[in-house]
Amino acid sequence: MTGLRLEVYTGPLRELHNGGSFSPTTSTLIAGPTESVLVDTQFMADDVDAVITRVLASGTELTAIYITHAHADHYFGLERILERFPTARPLAAPVVAAEIAAGNDAARTRWAEMFSGTALDNAAIPEPLDGDITVDGEVLRSIVVGQADIPNNTVLHVPSIAAVVAGDVIYNGVNPFLAESDGDGWHAWLESIAKVAELEPRIVVAGHKRPELPDDELAASIGFTREYIVDFIAEVEAAAGSRDLVERMRRRYPDLANPSALILSAVTALKRRRS
Repeated sequence: MTGLRLEVYTGPLRELHNGGSFSPTTSTLIAGPTESVLVDTQFMADDVDAVITRVLASGTELTAIYITHAHADHYFGLERILERFPTARPLAAPVVAAEIAAGNDAARTRWAEMFSGTALDNAAIPEPLDGDITVDGEVLRSIVVGQADIPNNTVLHVPSIAAVVAGDVIYNGVNPFLAESDGDGWHAWLESIAKVAELEPRIVVAGHKRPELPDDELAASIGFTREYIVDFIAEVEAAAGSRDLVERMRRRYPDLANPSALILSAVTALKRRRS
């Protein structure tokens, strides 16, 4: 019987200086009897320190930090965590490691502007992962599923406990961010969701979620993300404008966190539709 366990930390919704907000982001500690692996890092100092506290409280050796995709909210805490755990290996799928290396300088500038200097800076780049990761002999499988909110997303599959740490392929109780993709990307995202479902997980940790929501209700994670994207595609075609699109989606999903993600997605989608 496996000795692995998951501990999910969800950072709070963060206000942006422009009046918008940023979705609650997850980090997941996969711990065994003596070793652990962290998936995604947070990006604010207090959240990163809370994650570090959980690693220490686990009583395990942190052997690796795995980054699911090249969005700064998932990897900008890497440098701070490595300062505390210098023997842990920073890892990402090769395509993700290359994307982070190519875009990190631009991300540092953009992130400093977006959060008015309150977010962490980060110069650490993950190594390309070759093969699987293990925790006390249990295999963790990195799977490149492809498109989600951006291309080249991965998930980390933990077969022994039927769990998937899904990064931004899956959301839970939060408006998915559709502003960095288009119709082709949204359909490709649906294919990525299907790949997660094909793993037949019992637990799915969403990259962005409301912290009080459980990770073992798949209708609220896999099912919700799929249905939201399908509905958004339909409403983009029917909406008279971006405000109408926002109201249509709010009527369908009145209780989701971070309406800023919906507003930006709607504005971007309608601009693309007109062009």
